[in-house]
Amino acid sequence: MMDPSFQLFGERFGLEWSHVLRLAVALILGGLIGLEREFRDKPAGFRTIILITAGACIFSIISEAAAWPYTDNTRIAAQIVTGVGFLGAGAIIRGRGNVYGLTTAATIWAVAAIGMAVGFGEYLFATAATVGILIVLLLFNLVERAIGNLKDTQAYHFGVEKHPDALQRITGLFKEARLRTVSRVWWEDKDSFIFDVVARGSKANHDRLREKMALSEEFRLRSKSKK
Repeated sequence: MMDPSFQLFGERFGLEWSHVLRLAVALILGGLIGLEREFRDKPAGFRTIILITAGACIFSIISEAAAWPYTDNTRIAAQIVTGVGFLGAGAIIRGRGNVYGLTTAATIWAVAAIGMAVGFGEYLFATAATVGILIVLLLFNLVERAIGNLKDTQAYHFGVEKHPDALQRITGLFKEARLRTVSRVWWEDKDSFIFDVVARGSKANHDRLREKMALSEEFRLRSKSKK
């Protein structure tokens, strides 16, 4: 005699068109985000994002079908969050004093959440989340670039003739250009003072300062020698 729980599972998890529809929606939504990642040549590209979204959707469908009506249907789904967290951690790289891949890792986590939402039948919510994530990845990138231009950091290597108030004049020069000095090193070289200055500010202010220094006879911009 067939186990009643097995029979219920079979009835619940038989080939249902709703399951196929959920998987199809997950593939489409994951593909939209995957296209953006592939276009930007990110490590987690088109196929990877689709597979993560589809996998999360499938696990969610299985957890819902297998649990009904006896156990909590979040047991399998809860493990998706943990598993995807480890997958995202593998995309994070540290090097040259910076951390790379955080956006890719966050995207992996987000598309897994979209897959889970679709797997539980929340089509509208999953679609809205996909649109929101695409807005963040596409439009907010422009905002991030604009902010980056406002806090652009550049290095200046130049010489100036020896003068008692040379240091004050250099300080005033960067203040006038609306650039904040991050570091400043100087030393004497024959009849000149040599300055190494790292300043932060908008790219437009940097360009104006370099143009002013290039046209001035007082300052002599130099190329920094490689050691």
